[in-house]
Amino acid sequence: MFFNQLKHKQSGNNSFEYERQLSHLIREIRFLITRMHDLKGKNTTLLPDELQHINRKTLINSLVAEISSEKNGKLKAPVIQRMAQKIGDYFIWRRETSIPVLHELLILLPWWITNMPIEAIKGIRDLGLKYIINGQVMPVQLVWKEIMDARLIYLGHCACRSSGIADDLYKNDQVYTFLNESQKQMLLDRFISRYKSLLQRYGHLPDTDPQYERLCQRLLYLQKNQSREYCLETVLTSTYGNWEFLPVLEKYTPSWIHSLHQNHKAHLIHKELAFELANIQYLARGSIFTSMKLFDLPYTICTCPTPETGGGCILSNWYYFANSNYSLLPNTAVHGQNKDASGQPIPCRYFHERQNRACVGCGCNHSLDDPRNFEVVLAQADKVLRNYF
Repeated sequence: MFFNQLKHKQSGNNSFEYERQLSHLIREIRFLITRMHDLKGKNTTLLPDELQHINRKTLINSLVAEISSEKNGKLKAPVIQRMAQKIGDYFIWRRETSIPVLHELLILLPWWITNMPIEAIKGIRDLGLKYIINGQVMPVQLVWKEIMDARLIYLGHCACRSSGIADDLYKNDQVYTFLNESQKQMLLDRFISRYKSLLQRYGHLPDTDPQYERLCQRLLYLQKNQSREYCLETVLTSTYGNWEFLPVLEKYTPSWIHSLHQNHKAHLIHKELAFELANIQYLARGSIFTSMKLFDLPYTICTCPTPETGGGCILSNWYYFANSNYSLLPNTAVHGQNKDASGQPIPCRYFHERQNRACVGCGCNHSLDDPRNFEVVLAQADKVLRNYF
C-alpha cells in the first residue's frame, strides 16, 4: 500500500524513475532475506590482549559525562565532537550493528533513503553523509604507513559488498583488473614472497587467521606446481568481500573490531601480507581507500568499490554520479588532488568513469609525468617497507 501511494504521486516522466528505484528496493529486500543466516551464534573466541582492556560504556553515561565536564553549561565544539565520538562508539560496538542484515539497514540507511522515490531527498542524504557517515579519502602512501604502524591488522567485511549494493568482483564475466599479466604476476609473487619470508623468520605465520594461512599455503602449492590457478584472480576471489583494513591504532576505535569479531566477520592477517594486499587493490583494481567515519569516529579503512565496476558503492556512487560533496572527502594533503595551473582541482587523468568529478587524491604523484606508473608506485612501497626493517 505504501509503494502504491508513492506511485500515485508520480506522474509523466517520473513514473519510469519510480519503477527503476522500486526495482532496486525490491532487489535489496530480497538480498537481505537471503542474508538472514548471518543471525547466528556469537563468536566466543577471545581477542588478543591489545583489544581486551576496553570497557564498554552505556550511551547515556558517556554523554552525561561529556556534558557535565563543561562547567559553564554550554556545549563547545570539542565537547560536541567528543559526544559524536561517544555516540558512534556506542553504535559500532554493538554486535547487532555488524550483523550484515542489520548493518545494511542502519549504516546504509542513506542508500535506502536515496532510492525511495520522494522529492527533496538529496538534502536529507547529504545531511546524513555530512554528519553521520562519510569516507575521508586516504592516499595509498598513508594506507601503507598505517598498516605498518599498527600492532595488528584485521580484515573485515564490507557492508556494501555483503549487502549486494556493490558487486564489483567481476566485470564482463571476468575478475576485474586492468594490469597486464606480467604486472599481475609480479604483485602475486610479492605477496607469496612475503609469506615465505615470514615463515623463514618465525618458523610459522604469526598474527594470521587460519583461513588466510590456508590461502597462502594453497598459493604456495599452486606456485610450486606451476598451476594456472596461481594467479592474482585467485587471491581476489578468495578474499572478496573482506576488503576492509582494520588497524589496531589509537586513531581507530577498536569497537568495530569487537562487533565484527563477535559476528565472525573480522579475521587477523599479518600486516606485511596486508601491505601487499593494499598494493594489489590500488595497482590492479584502482581502489579508493577511505577512512570511514560514523558520527566523526574513524573505524575502518575501506577499499571502496569504484565507478568502473557497477557504479561503485554508496559513497563513490554518490560522489561521482549524484554530485554529493559529502560522501567522499578528497585527500588534499600529500599526493593529493590533480590540479590545473591555477590550483583548481580537475578530474582524474586515468579513469574515464571518474572524469565528471574532481580528482579525489588517491595517491598519484601529480608532479610526475606518469603519476600512476606501476614501477614507481612499487618503488615507493619498497621504500616505506625499508623504514620498518
